[in-house]
Amino acid sequence: MKNKELKILLSAPRGFCAGVERAIEIVEKSIQKFGAPVYVRHEIVHNKHVVDNLKNKGAIFVEELEEIKDKSRPVIFSAHGVPKKIPEDAKNYKMTYIDATCPLVSKVHREAENLNKAGYHILLIGHKNHPEVIGTMGQLTEGSIDLIQSEEDASKYQNNLDKKIAYITQTTLSVDDTKEIIKLLKNKFPDIKEPMKEDICYATTNRQMAVKNIAKNCDMFFVIGSRNSSNSVRLVEVAKKIRM
Repeated sequence: MKNKELKILLSAPRGFCAGVERAIEIVEKSIQKFGAPVYVRHEIVHNKHVVDNLKNKGAIFVEELEEIKDKSRPVIFSAHGVPKKIPEDAKNYKMTYIDATCPLVSKVHREAENLNKAGYHILLIGHKNHPEVIGTMGQLTEGSIDLIQSEEDASKYQNNLDKKIAYITQTTLSVDDTKEIIKLLKNKFPDIKEPMKEDICYATTNRQMAVKNIAKNCDMFFVIGSRNSSNSVRLVEVAKKIRM
């Protein structure tokens, strides 16, 4: 019996976005400049291969600054961003710190600050305990931002503070799921202020669209990534919906 030909399709675009490549480069150049070890607060990106490779080059990954025994060594903040308290803590420890936050995440941080100054109460569409969400909520005082994780959260949300409200989003969400949540919020709060430009990053959007276009032509679809990567998990979800 003749073997059936296996046809492999490669999605495009794929791979790392510019923000991730920038963050990895910051760690590598910091090791070159300062020598090893260089500390990194949280995984620089959610990719085991990258993290292990950087460990081999001299990076030490920690979750909190308190874990760093030699505070004379530099510390790098991951691409996901950090709460405002973290750079302040680093200054108090007299540590050299380098911020590798993705510029598109930093844009959301500044957006939150500006909305807060303008008197808005902020709704953040995102996933609880994701480092990016922790970093964004940590830009303002506790209670300034409420987290919306699902359509159910959006339906149940009450504007108890009776303030004008605005929404922002995590940069690595499902484009389709987020649209539904936003639609619910707009129906419930017609005057809700939206971002001038969508917060979901262009690389996330482009990769999800690429998966939509190719998954329908596949019998089996593989997403090569890490289970703790929001981007990777969203791509799996997009592929499953298309295949259903």
